[in-house]
Amino acid sequence: MRVNRRVLHGVARGVGAVAVAALAVGAFIAADSFERPGVRIDPPSVVVEPEESSQVRVCSGPLLVLADDAADATTASSFGSTSVVTTADPADAPIEETGLDAPGNPDAATDGTPLVVASEPGSVVAGMLAAAQSQTASSEEISGFAASACIEPAAEAWLVGGATDVGRSSLVLLANPGDVASTVDVRVIGEAGPIEAPSAIGITVPARSQRVLSLAGLAPNVVSPVVHVTSTGGPIAASLEHTIVRGLDPSGVELVTPVAAPAPEQVIPGFVVTSAGGVAPQEDEAAGDEFPAVRLLAPGDAGVEVNVTVRSDSGEAVSELSVSLQGGRVIDVPLGNLQTGSYTVLLDADGPVVGAARATAEVEGDGGPVPADLAWTAATAPLLDRAAIAVAPGPSPTLHLANPGGDPLDVTLTLGGAERTITVAGGAATSIAVDPRSSVLVADGAGLHASVSYRGDGELASLSVQPPGPLDAPIRVYPH
Repeated sequence: MRVNRRVLHGVARGVGAVAVAALAVGAFIAADSFERPGVRIDPPSVVVEPEESSQVRVCSGPLLVLADDAADATTASSFGSTSVVTTADPADAPIEETGLDAPGNPDAATDGTPLVVASEPGSVVAGMLAAAQSQTASSEEISGFAASACIEPAAEAWLVGGATDVGRSSLVLLANPGDVASTVDVRVIGEAGPIEAPSAIGITVPARSQRVLSLAGLAPNVVSPVVHVTSTGGPIAASLEHTIVRGLDPSGVELVTPVAAPAPEQVIPGFVVTSAGGVAPQEDEAAGDEFPAVRLLAPGDAGVEVNVTVRSDSGEAVSELSVSLQGGRVIDVPLGNLQTGSYTVLLDADGPVVGAARATAEVEGDGGPVPADLAWTAATAPLLDRAAIAVAPGPSPTLHLANPGGDPLDVTLTLGGAERTITVAGGAATSIAVDPRSSVLVADGAGLHASVSYRGDGELASLSVQPPGPLDAPIRVYPH
């Protein structure tokens, strides 16, 4: 048989190519099985230690009321002045207090303006500067007692509280303590969802001044607003004043400061109920604001399931309910029939939420008890290891420390120069009477949540204690 030489030659070339390829793969695998010396080049960088800056807290300033004159209805005038208390560690650290400009307030020269409380760089232990303010109102437009912590300026804030339906008014207070103008966006979310308010986007707040916005001008007839404030160019101290008039009678005022940032778990410490009663949680469409309730929002479009638990100071669950939130819609949920006392409200959700709880104080009227004041108790972030708390003057101030964890926490308090160690049981809370115009220093408080409540005859207020934001820290710089 004759064999085609051309065919044999082609077969031989093919077999040779396969063999060469096999040898190459084998050589690659063999080479890969040996450890090769690593080569790593780190980009040049340098760690920069920033100069220590001042710690700053901003007090909202005197309560305001919109002008009665329809031709000048956007002017917010103050009445009376606030009492401010500051504290720091060490106690003798130099503290500077400077008023901000309030160009829209015709009575600023008499009543005062928002106040900036600042420490000298390096003079106060990190995070250990605090201030608080309070004011009693008694006029034909506003009555009640309001107290609030002086807050740290931030680029973002959530204000949970207020209303703009009949008899309710709310003012958004924007204070810029910096030396450059800040551009602020104010977004309002209500029970029907986000509210279009183009005039609230890109607001300029000049350096070292305050701007006041009527919430009704941005979102009229809203029962359950939540206000989201963001800023560029400089951080802003944002707060909200909420007042109520029932018929012709003023019956409450509160200064709302920012709540803890959106998170699946939230803690509302020191929620005080002064009159037994309430509305069943199933009545989630209950009208009015005369009953204990929690206001909830799940930012964004996704729905969220929330378990709400109301615990007494002993840790007993006195009310439990489940709430389905629609994303981007606010709801006020009644907390049921509660006895007089202080509580911790726990929110456990499957997505981020913000929240605050509302209660009212009553006085005896001609036909029985009538609401006279209200308080919004904010969700707070957990304390760091150390904290400073300023106690503004007011009726029966009480410090509340809530421990949402399972293990007991031993915390050391310095009150009036004397140290005192207390144990806060896991899942429970402790309420401690403190003196007006005093300060409290907390040590070993990491994980606790804190607030200060005030209650008197027809008076109620809550002062939330939030931990400081990130302080000056070393940063690594990568030059081009």
